[in-house]
Amino acid sequence: MERLTSLLGKLSVEDIEKLKLLMSFNAETKEVVTLRVFSDEYKILIKNNRSASYLHSVTIALNNLLEFFGSQKVVNSITQKDVESFQIYLQQKIKKGYVVYYRNLKAAFNKAKDWGYVKENYFTKVKLPKRQKTAPAFINSDQLSAIGNQIKDDVVRDVVTVGFYTGMRLNEIVNLKWKNANLSARIITVGDEEFITKGRNQRFIPVSDEALIAFHAQRERRNAIPIGDSYVFCKSNGEKFTGDHFSRRFKSACKKAGIDKSIHFHSLRHSFASNLAQQGVSLYKIKELLGHASITTTEIYSHLNIDSLRDAISKLDDISPERINSAERMDNNEKGKFTTGLRIITTNK
Repeated sequence: MERLTSLLGKLSVEDIEKLKLLMSFNAETKEVVTLRVFSDEYKILIKNNRSASYLHSVTIALNNLLEFFGSQKVVNSITQKDVESFQIYLQQKIKKGYVVYYRNLKAAFNKAKDWGYVKENYFTKVKLPKRQKTAPAFINSDQLSAIGNQIKDDVVRDVVTVGFYTGMRLNEIVNLKWKNANLSARIITVGDEEFITKGRNQRFIPVSDEALIAFHAQRERRNAIPIGDSYVFCKSNGEKFTGDHFSRRFKSACKKAGIDKSIHFHSLRHSFASNLAQQGVSLYKIKELLGHASITTTEIYSHLNIDSLRDAISKLDDISPERINSAERMDNNEKGKFTTGLRIITTNK
């Protein structure tokens, strides 16, 4: 007994907690796994099955989890109270984008449950606070020209043009190959057996005049590189650029042009959709062009068709000119009031 007491006295608090967990686990639990081990295993899974951008987002989310709990925290020891505390921590640390990282972790712990590492995914039980939804920032063609004037690199300028006139994601543009750019038919194919799109659905985008000019400019500059399996927008040696290369240069050009700080490269995709919505293009067609899995995602642009909104409001404009003129002829005692079909409206004097 004394020997056991002496042994326990040498253990740290963390070691004792692990011992308690080992003794309490039943046969339903696969094994004792730390957050570090689970994080590494899950990132390998994502790397082999999802896009590089999603892996980057997942990595940030997991790093925040490790920072909060410690890398040696046993996955199955995380309680709902722990998750609630972490959610508050994440919200305070990353005020604008924390929801994305929280959702990444919710998906990660669903997989942990599938693997038998946890019995319950408490990330699904914690409700995030509702936030005001705002319209995505976008630019028009005049602002695009102002930004383009600040870009000295022809490749960067053409990439920005293609982003604005096709609505393609930056990762899709960077990975676009000539075999998927049919300029004679004026059709871009996004997604194939080599490049997996975010929604895993292949889509086809007609090429506008401005985008066509940008593609032809690239073809002329790259005439020494074999057309087909080569990248459309690439370095002089044929290697593709990183998305960050274009993103940073676009942001710099926006700053020089005096464009709103909220505009970034992904805003070109929003601009494509927003400008179409303003022209009265149906949300279903915009959904297909953007490659959204659900029309719900596309509905953020529904309010931008101002003409249709005006048509709706015009249904309420049933006060005839005669009644308005009559109101204007009211005597001084009744001035400031006119009658509608329902009630008397008093205007401010």
